[in-house]
Amino acid sequence: MDEARVHNILTFYLPILIFGSFVYGFLNGNSQMLIYAIGYLVTYFAIRLEIHHQEHKWGAHRDTRFVKALVISNLVVVGFLLPTILAHSTKANFNRNLVMFFIAGAFIYATTWRIIDKLSEDRVGIFLLVLSLLVLIKTKSLLEPLLFALLSLWACLILKHSLAAYATKGL
Repeated sequence: MDEARVHNILTFYLPILIFGSFVYGFLNGNSQMLIYAIGYLVTYFAIRLEIHHQEHKWGAHRDTRFVKALVISNLVVVGFLLPTILAHSTKANFNRNLVMFFIAGAFIYATTWRIIDKLSEDRVGIFLLVLSLLVLIKTKSLLEPLLFALLSLWACLILKHSLAAYATKGL
């Protein structure tokens, strides 16, 4: 199966799978799964929005390097860091965790912007798989890391093939 076909399948079925995990978490009363599912949905639509903006050349989205940095940082910050922090926060430490999230998010974006030219898609994929393993260790469940791994694969396929090619094909 070629990569464009895998990308098309993931583009169509990934939101359905994530929403299915949201419903499953809601029916089972698993608030941690709900938080991860919402984070993954927000990440999916944020990446789609970045591709849409890049297609229409809005503002700084004319620069492919900028869009690639945003896709990677969206995936790491909104898809991994935010759900992990929110799932393990209590009322006592919520404000502190939120401040840590904004500081870490700014640091991750700045670091990604600095090293985006040195990062290959394979290195990004390995890094994101390690993050999936961290989600597996934290949640002790298979569904959340599997969804994050699929989301990561989808984002890596976007990065591997030029962003403009996917935007112009309407994928």
